[in-house]
Amino acid sequence: MKKKNSIGKIILVMFLRSFFTVVLLLLVAMGSYGLTMKYYEVTADESDRNNMLDIVGDVTADEISRNIIYSFNPENAEIDAIVIEVLNETTGNLDFITIPANTQFTIGSEVYKRMCAAGADAPQIMKLSLLNSYFSDNTSYEYGILLLEDYLGIDIGYYTAVETSVFQVWFNKDADTGLYTPSDALINEAQQYIANNDMSGFIKSKYESLVSNLKVKSKLKYADTYAAVNPAYIYCHMIPGKPDMEEYLISVKKARQQYETILSDVTHKSEQVNDVTIPSAGKNIKVLNGSGTEGIATATKSMLEKDGMTVVKIADNSEIIENTIIYVAKEGMGRDLKHYFNGAEIVQGQLDEGIDILIIVGSADSGILNNQ
Repeated sequence: MKKKNSIGKIILVMFLRSFFTVVLLLLVAMGSYGLTMKYYEVTADESDRNNMLDIVGDVTADEISRNIIYSFNPENAEIDAIVIEVLNETTGNLDFITIPANTQFTIGSEVYKRMCAAGADAPQIMKLSLLNSYFSDNTSYEYGILLLEDYLGIDIGYYTAVETSVFQVWFNKDADTGLYTPSDALINEAQQYIANNDMSGFIKSKYESLVSNLKVKSKLKYADTYAAVNPAYIYCHMIPGKPDMEEYLISVKKARQQYETILSDVTHKSEQVNDVTIPSAGKNIKVLNGSGTEGIATATKSMLEKDGMTVVKIADNSEIIENTIIYVAKEGMGRDLKHYFNGAEIVQGQLDEGIDILIIVGSADSGILNNQ
């Protein structure tokens, strides 16, 4: 009997020890969180607070206009669409990058610390569609710029915010891909102003229905560049990433590469606006190594398959080429592959049976090996 009591006592002691250990850990965790938030509030000086509250401020027009366009629902203030417009005065290119409004991401620790110091009440893991519920007034749009710049490692110049009803007149959404493209109504209206040599009037008319931190006087600097854009040469892109349950997760490295490619691209010379990008996922892809560097085809296959692509065959190309060429069986294919490569060219043509996309990797992309 004494032995049984001894065993029971041991079990009780172990239980109590485990219980108090769990309680202690919970108290430590709660205390650490409180101290962390207190630290964020106390350590930031007044200049940090001012910088956070005036994130973008009165911006000016640069050689490349990088304008993030928010569409918001006036009834609940939720953001339901986001497009980054890139207009390059040097090349005359006009590009649009769709960022799904349900994109979820984690705010960097340093930026989050500064946000807390500035009094911003937002979770560190947040969704873009809820920006207006996290921040007050139009500061939410500036915070959106700051957070995306920090998360993606890119530069965004200024913002434009319009109600959903206005945005839907400006852009069409492809039901299958979610890609936004300029509407015929918007392009036709712009063409009428251009015919009257009054692109400035078109820009001024749009400013009546939007909110922006770029003054109309600065925006008018781009009037001539807008007027010279060939509507058929407007390129539209979906930011690289993938759906995850009810959220969209951006592939940060690929998004940064895509953005840099768009900023440095040569003058657009092929029609894009009337063709919706056909996703490469689910297509049969063949990769040939034309770089002269051993292992490139295998590395490219691995890179693409990590993002859900299907590479059915790899081999060496018969000759070495400098820039990667993406051969596609149908117009609209291969566009979501360009950001993987440096200055890749897309060529439509007849391919081998069972192959939808053929990629010949050039020597300019030998660095793919370093990304494995």
